[in-house]
Amino acid sequence: MKIKFLAGVVFFTLFFSACKDEKSKENQPEAEKVVVESKVSITVDMVVPVDDSFQIFYTEDNTLNFSEEKCVRVNIQGKPTSQKIVFNFPDEVAFTFLRFDVGENKLQKEMKINDFLIKYYDKKFEAKGNLFLQYFAPNDQLKVDMAKATFVPQDKDPHDPIFYPLEPLGVELNKLIK
Repeated sequence: MKIKFLAGVVFFTLFFSACKDEKSKENQPEAEKVVVESKVSITVDMVVPVDDSFQIFYTEDNTLNFSEEKCVRVNIQGKPTSQKIVFNFPDEVAFTFLRFDVGENKLQKEMKINDFLIKYYDKKFEAKGNLFLQYFAPNDQLKVDMAKATFVPQDKDPHDPIFYPLEPLGVELNKLIK
């Protein structure tokens, strides 16, 4: 009888002490998640009114042969105000040309580019407002207002609104990666 009683006391003691440990772990604050910032990124400050998905394609061989293997995609929540859209690239990338695909949503409305910033380790290149259009040319699926740095995708099939790189962009990228 004493053995059963002692076994019961030991069991309950262990059981309650284990539960106490679980509760104390639950009450502890979670460790903060550390976001590792990429050493190579592009931040586009712009107005995108409707949810969409943007891509930046890159090449590393001085050609304009863009492929899905060298692409960074970002899903965007539409807002009527400006937002920063960040594209993080692999640290070892040494891009020579970029192509900016501005959406898949056929219902997208007028968008506006306020700033286009490339960060490459400790170097930066920035094109504010309509200066962006000195480095990128729209395809025929974009109606652009050069003075306001705004653009609207046109309703065409297949839907693929794109800003292609111009030679001055290649010069600036070359300065960054050297």
